[in-house]
Amino acid sequence: MIFIKKITQQNRNCVFKLYEQIYSTNRNSAAFLEIMNKPSHIGFSGYVNNKLICFISAYHVLDEIDIIELCVAQKMRRQSIGFELVTHLQRHCIHNEIEKIFLDVAKNNIAAIGLYEKAGFNKIRVRKNYYKLGSFSIDAYGYCWNMKI
Repeated sequence: MIFIKKITQQNRNCVFKLYEQIYSTNRNSAAFLEIMNKPSHIGFSGYVNNKLICFISAYHVLDEIDIIELCVAQKMRRQSIGFELVTHLQRHCIHNEIEKIFLDVAKNNIAAIGLYEKAGFNKIRVRKNYYKLGSFSIDAYGYCWNMKI
């Protein structure tokens, strides 16, 4: 069973370490740490047997949230843990009258697309060449979840 709690100053460094483990070479770790230190940051971390295994990180502005990262430790994937994090964030939004959640996902990330669609997100746009890895780029799909639908 997963235990989910808010990302705070006390557990932020552990979340950052998990981020660095998952994205050891292809992400800007300093930029992610900076995001987590902003007042507009909202996030939740998940634990199994007191071990951090996942987190969701987002910006909260007015009545909207933009998901920045959703990470699940490699060994814990394909067990609906990401879905639990997303639905936890949705319940947080309902409780706090936050109307919309936005995110972007690489069009080849079939698992993530399935997760977001299962959670009630709708595809609203395509962003051409949104993700870049060296000389390679890939489109992203933009998704939105709307509390009022």
